Amino acid sequence: MTADLLRRAAKLMRERADAALSGPWVTDGAEIHEMETGERLWVGETLDIEDREQGEWNAQHIASWHPAVALAVADWLDYVAENPMFVGQIPKYSTFAQAVARAYLGESS
Repeated sequence: MTADLLRRAAKLMRERADAALSGPWVTDGAEIHEMETGERLWVGETLDIEDREQGEWNAQHIASWHPAVALAVADWLDYVAENPMFVGQIPKYSTFAQAVARAYLGESS
């Protein structure tokens, strides 16, 4: 595992989270709304979901990954990357962090 991989994923998570509405978000069927402002995110329609139930599940999943969640995961990745105790010495933690970073970046293992 490289600390660089974790830092790259954390950086991208932060960039995307900072650019998004702050959340938390709530779902209303296949639509997502930012809780405080009520601003609507056009997720269901932009995904062109024909199955309403699938659209609702997708909306609930996407809403649960609001910026605060992404920032918490980014903090965890940076913590693992910066802490020599985790890098290479405790494979369980470094393997999980590496898997999250690679999945987020769309990189193969």
